[in-house]
Amino acid sequence: MTIRIETILERDVSDADLQRLLMRAYVEGGFTAPERAAEIFSPAAVRARGEVLCAWPAGWTSPAGVVVLVLPPSPARRLAGDDEAEMHLLATDPECRRMGVGRALVDAAMDRAREAGLRRMLLWTQPSMRAARRLYASAGFAREPERDFQVDGRRYLVLAADL
Repeated sequence: MTIRIETILERDVSDADLQRLLMRAYVEGGFTAPERAAEIFSPAAVRARGEVLCAWPAGWTSPAGVVVLVLPPSPARRLAGDDEAEMHLLATDPECRRMGVGRALVDAAMDRAREAGLRRMLLWTQPSMRAARRLYASAGFAREPERDFQVDGRRYLVLAADL
């Protein structure tokens, strides 16, 4: 499957498509409480975090996946140091899982952070996100348990990879 990665600035993505994709991956997947979704997945809030990368498989008219690359000096960075970027909200359409969409997004985000002169990429994920954790491990991410944290009773595991 051919997958193009483009930023929201390069290709128009409707607020509805962006929000639908995130809701399907996180709320319907059981990873985010519905009452928190409106705040977390507000298209304006997502776009304000950083560079929104979208995956477009051949023939698709809406994105099949999304990730936000958060570079310095974005105030959305939560854990990263001066020479680190963060990946936020990696999501793939459930119909596209195991087709390379997530990997294409991770690789593109890492490439862009490397091009920006950064040396490491950070992300956080939930213990129950086993498929995502396998993807991250295959891309060179390793746990940094000393950075793990909790929010609203949910535990998050922090992973990092050299760029």
